[in-house]
Amino acid sequence: MNKKMNKKMKTLRYKNIVIFFCLIIFAGCSIKDTTKNVSDEEILRDRIMTYWGYRIEERFDKAYEFEYPLLRKTVSVVDYIRSFHPTMKWTNAEIQTITKQDDAAEVTVKVDTKVKMSVSKVPKPVEFENKGLVLNERWIKIDDVWYHVPKR
Repeated sequence: MNKKMNKKMKTLRYKNIVIFFCLIIFAGCSIKDTTKNVSDEEILRDRIMTYWGYRIEERFDKAYEFEYPLLRKTVSVVDYIRSFHPTMKWTNAEIQTITKQDDAAEVTVKVDTKVKMSVSKVPKPVEFENKGLVLNERWIKIDDVWYHVPKR
């Protein structure tokens, strides 16, 4: 009886493993099908907002991953992070327009910023807000991934 139980347990275990892998495969197919329905512009829009989200959160190491690969080959992540002025903070970003042509896009983004500045004879830094600063950006698609191309 013990041998029969062991055999049934092994069979049940194998069935569970097969079912588990089938579920993983079907879940992957399901995800793949849903991403096919997303337009290239929606993917770009999502990348832009994620990139700006990282900049707003001051997670510059994450924003660095969205930069054009050639920039990342020539500028280290440390130098990239150092390039941001510590007294300037982005508080909001909104996409205004996206003009795509093949694997390139011109994007207009409206950003809000806060800048802290020291003013002589004022004990605390003064904070200035700039709402609605319009930036023109270029994004390029390489191997189906959109990258921000900085102006340099």
